[in-house]
Amino acid sequence: MKRTQSAKVRKHRSRGEMISTFIYILVGVFFAGETRVLFDEGEVGSAILMGLFACASIAGGLRFHIHNLWHRISELRK
Repeated sequence: MKRTQSAKVRKHRSRGEMISTFIYILVGVFFAGETRVLFDEGEVGSAILMGLFACASIAGGLRFHIHNLWHRISELRK
């Protein structure tokens, strides 16, 4: 099924969106640091889980860029 109107590329961000993006990335970097500490302490299972949380948080921070990239890829496939 084809869409009649494609999603628009986002260029404008509100102050709230910028704050939440900053917090997501900051928390992701913190989790990545904690992952290294957990590996050094021998807590491999917890470190892997914390690493996944770090990746998810950073991806949340990059959500608008991911959306725009997804939009461009879908436009190229048409």
